[in-house]
Amino acid sequence: MNIRAVIIDDEYLSIEELAFLLSKIPYIDIVGKADCGIEGLDLVKKLRPDLVFVDVRMPDIDGVQLSKEINKLNIECKIIFTTAYDQYAIEAFDVDAIDYILKPYEEERVLKAVSKARYLIENNHTNNHKVSTNNISLNKLPVLKNDKLLLIDVEDILLIYTEDRSIFIKTDKEIFSSSSSLQELEEKLSEKGFFRTHRSYLVNLNKIKEISPWFNGSYVAIVEGLNEEIPISRNQVKLFKQILGI
Repeated sequence: MNIRAVIIDDEYLSIEELAFLLSKIPYIDIVGKADCGIEGLDLVKKLRPDLVFVDVRMPDIDGVQLSKEINKLNIECKIIFTTAYDQYAIEAFDVDAIDYILKPYEEERVLKAVSKARYLIENNHTNNHKVSTNNISLNKLPVLKNDKLLLIDVEDILLIYTEDRSIFIKTDKEIFSSSSSLQELEEKLSEKGFFRTHRSYLVNLNKIKEISPWFNGSYVAIVEGLNEEIPISRNQVKLFKQILGI
């Protein structure tokens, strides 16, 4: 399937540079361009694209806020941030953007982000056209390894985390990657004992063996099979304790 995309950026040259790179990808159709956030939001409302590239810094409305407004539209639309400032990576994931690409653009990096979007969009499309499965809940999670899609047991997962703009899933034996965002995985796994201890970490509570105070009201946890300390942010400590009954 072809993916209908919109580019929103207040810099004309950035729009044209990204449009040129996207034109090399046969399944991408650029259906709209906007040079400000407000116009871009109107375009998204009107065109209902599959994918939107949003610049972080724009004078009328910044990309983070614009992404929040797009998410409120309740349309099947994936968001990729474009920015010259990599410190906005965490904010991208906080608003459930699937990825972000840095300026000046690198063709290989753009293709990687678009490929990720394609996988998610086609997966959503398939799910939306399925016959009802009576809410079957499987204890399997699809993961990626060497360009192959594998299914692993949820109970074997120790930790899910973000690093260098990618999502990794760690078991006691291997590390896999995922095309889903941390937010999507949190929604899928929260009922199976997983908890978002930090904006970069999703932990299997059944695998925690030790908890210690850290600083400024935060904590760290030790997970079975891992030597590293996993942060529990101050904002999450109260709920974390309630869930564990401590």
